[in-house]
Amino acid sequence: MTLVVVLAEPPREGLVLSRLAETSPLSPAEAADCYAAMLADTVLAADQSGGDVLVNYRDDSDLPDGFVDPDESAAEAVRSVVADAVEDPDEIRFEVQVGSTRDGRVGNTVTHLLREEGERSVLVLDGDVPMIGRKDIDSAAMKLRTADVVVGPATDGRVWTSAFCEPIDFDGAYATPAVETLVDRATDADLDVDFLPSYRTVETGGDLADVVALIRARAKAGRTVPRFTTEFVRDHGLHVVDGDDGPELVRD
Repeated sequence: MTLVVVLAEPPREGLVLSRLAETSPLSPAEAADCYAAMLADTVLAADQSGGDVLVNYRDDSDLPDGFVDPDESAAEAVRSVVADAVEDPDEIRFEVQVGSTRDGRVGNTVTHLLREEGERSVLVLDGDVPMIGRKDIDSAAMKLRTADVVVGPATDGRVWTSAFCEPIDFDGAYATPAVETLVDRATDADLDVDFLPSYRTVETGGDLADVVALIRARAKAGRTVPRFTTEFVRDHGLHVVDGDDGPELVRD
């Protein structure tokens, strides 16, 4: 069974999705709420998959100055999102991230789980890929039966997931373009690599515009949509129009 690790940050204004607030109609506070919605959908998809779920979160001691809330710890903020997302939050495992960089935090988690805890495979997700579903996670788990590393490409050379049966050299492994860098590290270690379909990760207004258009189209067609992100899109009246420089995200 593949262990699904969801990397999470407390959804605080200015801490998460700062580029989204700069490149969309959303305020920094609304961008944080958007992150919380996408994180909830990611955790829900992981919970509905065939794997166990570990939410790996940044603790207050690891947050930049100015982002520690005296009234709510980082753990409480993340657990609140998870509690709203799944039926039984007690089945979700929580652990603090360890490391000073994203590469280090992912590497420490994956290596520890594979080498120290005896996990057979580990799949890593960020909380910014709302369109994935449990079938995508289960598909990755199936591919890990024949491949050592599985990568889910996103736009601009990013990845929406990376999954491992064996550790790699994680130092700088997610450097741009992450999809190529990860494969380089895997092949350097003589590991077999397979790929998943591409999904959009959300960092900017352009990213969110693509997700909003797809959510609205799927909803009109009666197809499955991510519950929490769709609620956010509807509550904030988000839609896409033909702007002066191409498709543009606007709100009612």
